[in-house]
Amino acid sequence: MGAGNFLKGIALVLGGGLGLAHAEDAPPWTNALTKEAMTSGFEAKLPPHAAMVLGLAKKGESIAVRQLVSRAGQKVHTFNVVVADKGDIVVFVVNEKEQSTVAYRLTARGRLRRAVSYQTGGEPHELAASEAQPGLAREIRYWSDYAAGGSAPRPPSAQQPVKAPNPAGVPKPADSPKPPMSPTTP
Repeated sequence: MGAGNFLKGIALVLGGGLGLAHAEDAPPWTNALTKEAMTSGFEAKLPPHAAMVLGLAKKGESIAVRQLVSRAGQKVHTFNVVVADKGDIVVFVVNEKEQSTVAYRLTARGRLRRAVSYQTGGEPHELAASEAQPGLAREIRYWSDYAAGGSAPRPPSAQQPVKAPNPAGVPKPADSPKPPMSPTTP
């Protein structure tokens, strides 16, 4: 084996090991949920406005994600893994009663990259880390519980299938109950 090929082999082994180390350093909830989303999550797209304000795309571009959806009362929680870069996670919490949405862009390790909030049909407002932290802590607890037990805590009245809210503010027709849909698809 030539020296060039030997060094390439070492680089491949180290590169693979670093990728594994990255996954091992991630908290169990992000690892478990990322795997679940990629294997059995819904195929969805982040709407262009959300993808842009979160720094994932240029204006007018949507982003393909694999998504887990859960409802707790009047709140719909989504855990999204960007298909093109599994190191990008986006967590949405939509409050149907208040018609508000908060989106958190996280690293694979669960660290905050950017957070935005908006009212249905309104302009997004970027949140400072100090503003985002309390809500993010609640979402981390919510999704950690989901990852640990296979289902997030749900009140008895929320056992019906999730009917996705529409963060873009565009009304959708009321259909008969269907399996959970993407709350980020306009």
